[in-house]
Amino acid sequence: MCESAVFVVSDGERTLVMQEAARMLVTEEGVWVFDTLGSSKLVRNAEISEANLIRHEVVLKLREV
Repeated sequence: MCESAVFVVSDGERTLVMQEAARMLVTEEGVWVFDTLGSSKLVRNAEISEANLIRHEVVLKLREV
């Protein structure tokens, strides 16, 4: 499979958003994360910080508001 774990970094701590994300959509309000079963989560005020495709990990960081 090609799903990736998605984390958000806040105050130096990594928190898991979704274990097996299949799709991500960056919008003005943040980053939407979707899995293959139709579940979705919005990480508000976030942007992609790093995408490590070898390790199947994506790291989001919160934008300065």
